[in-house]
Amino acid sequence: MAEDTPSTVAAAAAASSVSTPAVVPILSKARLHIIIVGLWLCLFISAMDTTIITTGLIKISSEFNGLSQAAWLITAYLLTYNAFLMITARLTDVWGLKTILLACNIFFLIFSMACGGAQSMIQLIVFRAFQGIGGSGLYSLVFVAVMKLVDPAQMGFYSGVVSSVFAIANLLGPVLGGIITDHTTWRWMFWINGPIVGTSIAILFLAMPGLKDGKSTRERLRNFDSLGGILSVCWPIPLLFALQEGGVHYEWNSGIVIGTLVTGLAACLLFGGYEAWVSYKTTKDPVFPLRFLTNPAMALLLLSMFLLGMPFYVAVIQLPQRFQSVNFTSAERAGILLLPVTMLTPVGAMVAGALMGKKFNAEYILVISTAIITIGVGLLGSLPVHSKFSNATYGYEVITGFGLGFASSAYYFLLYTTVEEKDAAVGTGALNMVRTLGGCVAIAICSALHHSVLKDDLPMFLNPEQIKDSQDNNAALAQLSAETRADVGRVFGKSYNRQFQVLLAFTCLNFLVAMVLVVVRKKKGIFGLMPVRREENEFMKAAEEIPGKANDMKEIPSEEKDRPQRHDLDGHEDSRANERLGS
Repeated sequence: MAEDTPSTVAAAAAASSVSTPAVVPILSKARLHIIIVGLWLCLFISAMDTTIITTGLIKISSEFNGLSQAAWLITAYLLTYNAFLMITARLTDVWGLKTILLACNIFFLIFSMACGGAQSMIQLIVFRAFQGIGGSGLYSLVFVAVMKLVDPAQMGFYSGVVSSVFAIANLLGPVLGGIITDHTTWRWMFWINGPIVGTSIAILFLAMPGLKDGKSTRERLRNFDSLGGILSVCWPIPLLFALQEGGVHYEWNSGIVIGTLVTGLAACLLFGGYEAWVSYKTTKDPVFPLRFLTNPAMALLLLSMFLLGMPFYVAVIQLPQRFQSVNFTSAERAGILLLPVTMLTPVGAMVAGALMGKKFNAEYILVISTAIITIGVGLLGSLPVHSKFSNATYGYEVITGFGLGFASSAYYFLLYTTVEEKDAAVGTGALNMVRTLGGCVAIAICSALHHSVLKDDLPMFLNPEQIKDSQDNNAALAQLSAETRADVGRVFGKSYNRQFQVLLAFTCLNFLVAMVLVVVRKKKGIFGLMPVRREENEFMKAAEEIPGKANDMKEIPSEEKDRPQRHDLDGHEDSRANERLGS
């Protein structure tokens, strides 16, 4: 990658500041918003399927006499869900966004119906794994779609609008699952996906334009990295399994955890080595371009997203457990107490989207948001350990949730001015992948810390059998005396506080990474750049091809002229800019 020199950056920035976008949207606002509704439904059903089943696990597994296998209904889904985030994004470059998105919808629908009709626990676990593949595509491709559909300046706002689905899914999922389980058959937890997915398929099929580039399937596959695609799926599954199950269902020193951990790391190294060979020795498009890692701005962005995933997952997963183990609330009440986080996250994303590029540079948004998250996580690590719920918890959750949302939009905005436009889709998949990986690493760390604290402190109050029961089932705590129960609750509270205190170190590191990212982007001359599309896609066409659009773009508002625009990210000047400057 060529180095940016001051003269090169200045020339490119000056030239692009008077240039017009090479492409403009072909969709009307009404059609765009209809598509956004379809995308919202895709993300909603994908997110809700990770939570709706939690309240029905006991009844489902009991019906099949497989209570010991209950956790696999969640684990199987999450393993494939996380593993396919990157490859589904890359496939859109081959067959187009509409085709792959509809395929993932149909795939998800088929295996949702299969889950509802499962006749054994093994069948249900297998169908859940395949359902996770479809869910992974729905999640990843919605954000790819937002990046391709909307004007880059509005990317943050629309990402926030779409992200609002998580608040509703996290709220409705467990409640709806409980209602279905209590009043009808658990199979409706899967069959309910039918009308929702069917609606999203109809909307996207009718409203979303397809890829029409005149190329045959053979031509599109010619440069596709097929082996890299297979390897991109193979390494996350054993690695994530080890991180999810270690210290929970298997000891960290067990053969199963060590074996899958080593296999996952070895496969990851193999994947990296192969992608390096594809990147530098072949003409194929790698699934994960190694230039992401050799580009300091992109490498720091990926690292920052990895670190963001840690507090995001810990807050959503560990806080409800704290409320139940320390404050002795019900599972339903714990979900309600988590609402400040889940409701403020999309609010933060929409606020950031509205501010970015207009009043604040995205880089500063990222620095501010990581600072807010650091404060929130630090406060959550100082909660009282007694059983009485502290009202201050609401404020701490609001700070953390808003910070997490405030940060999320900035990553996708900065991505577009960090990598080449043709890499935006796979870059989005990579960001989603590293965020999930960061979350899994954080949960593994928290699990190890939790078991360490309990192992050291619980023997002072409980015998070995009581310790085992308290770790396996919160209901066992109700059988203890009030005094002993309070002592145990304080031990759990100490454990959760320590988890957030350790997590504080990672959030501080993310704040420093964001600061370094500002320096790197300034040095490379891409600080504060507004994304400008140059390449056509299904939703954008060359300005001169659309009657009236070319003339409309000739007059540029004064504020746009004063705002730096996107230039060649490898440090080379835009050829059109050279021609204008030369003349």
